[in-house]
Amino acid sequence: MRDEVIVRHADSESSILSSFRLPSSYFPIVPLAAPYWNGETYRSILRCLISGHIIDGPELTELRSQIIATLGVDDALLCGSGSLALEIALRACEVKHGDEVVIPTFCCAAIVSPILAVGAVPVLADAGEELNLAVETVEPLLTRKTKAIVVPHLFGNPAEIGAIVELAHKRNICVIDDAAQALGATIDGQAVGSFGDAGILSFGKEKICFGLGGGAVVFRRKDLLGNFFDVDLTRTELRSTLGKLSSTLVWNHWRRWTLPLQSSLVRRDSHGPEAPLTPYRNENMANLNAAVACSLMQSLAENLSARRARARAYRDLLQGVEGLQLIWHRAGSACLTQVVRILPTGRGRDLAAEIIAVLGGAGYEIQGSYVPIHLLGDYRQFVWDYLPNAERIWADLIELPCEPSVGLDDVERVAAIVKRTINS
Repeated sequence: MRDEVIVRHADSESSILSSFRLPSSYFPIVPLAAPYWNGETYRSILRCLISGHIIDGPELTELRSQIIATLGVDDALLCGSGSLALEIALRACEVKHGDEVVIPTFCCAAIVSPILAVGAVPVLADAGEELNLAVETVEPLLTRKTKAIVVPHLFGNPAEIGAIVELAHKRNICVIDDAAQALGATIDGQAVGSFGDAGILSFGKEKICFGLGGGAVVFRRKDLLGNFFDVDLTRTELRSTLGKLSSTLVWNHWRRWTLPLQSSLVRRDSHGPEAPLTPYRNENMANLNAAVACSLMQSLAENLSARRARARAYRDLLQGVEGLQLIWHRAGSACLTQVVRILPTGRGRDLAAEIIAVLGGAGYEIQGSYVPIHLLGDYRQFVWDYLPNAERIWADLIELPCEPSVGLDDVERVAAIVKRTINS
């Protein structure tokens, strides 16, 4: 397994202390997925700290209202994480022990835990040409036991969920519209997250609205609204909430300056594909988290506009480059990242890993993409069929940054380095 495809890459050349090895660019020009916060975000945090509204407070109600208005849904339930939101959505759809739930193999492995939590069986589907699920990858896996299909919109790019919903409803199968990576994306003017029987959002790490964590379940079907009350959510702890604020500030928001220290303190294998997943808690969202999420929802239009401009710049700079394939963003995409496939050379070179290393040396913290879930040791039992597309392309994928904090001049430099390394 090529761990270097998904872990962060940087060359080391010297040290501040004998035990600290620093990247060749000590403080990266563009760190990986820094949250897009503004003055209102910090004011919201300060108001909560001063008023004492850290766990409970009015921002929880405000965020719920913002989500309902933005997605045009009937109701929303806030909770402690995107993974918990998926579990609640599954329970609302009455997914029970022994039922089958179709999910993509090309996705974060965290999608599996909520399915196992309700006693269901994950069934892994191949990636389509745009890396998302498609009807042709889902339909062969449907059986009499299939109760739900979870459709993520990976990298902010809308999947063909309308066709999947039509297929599923003919067979009385529920669809969960997973917009964790695609808040703000639309399909023909309708918000992603609102297409399924239930939908989920996330305000966690490396999302469009990267806040302090937390998730939401949204509902369009009124007959599902009562089912989620079976989930007993506990009150989040003050210490863990303040700890999340501190860690997000230090290791994510200020990542450009703290990355050398983090690289020295965190074990490399703790971020690898075989690393155990962090368990999620059955808890409510904290008011502090909701306050940060509210500020990010208010700047969502500006956030998306900047991301789409960067995706267009990559397209203009990299389309037609020999040895490279762009994974196109559809109209309405939230453009979380721009994924490119570095085509194999057949000369024994791992060109994708080379490009990541060269970009890291130039101060751009770039990563590869997901290892398909069925290639990870614990999940091979959930494969019903051969999954050729995911196996063929996963190791050649690189995610280029589209955050608003990434300047267009940085996009030009990244594209130039990619082209130069391919041509070498």
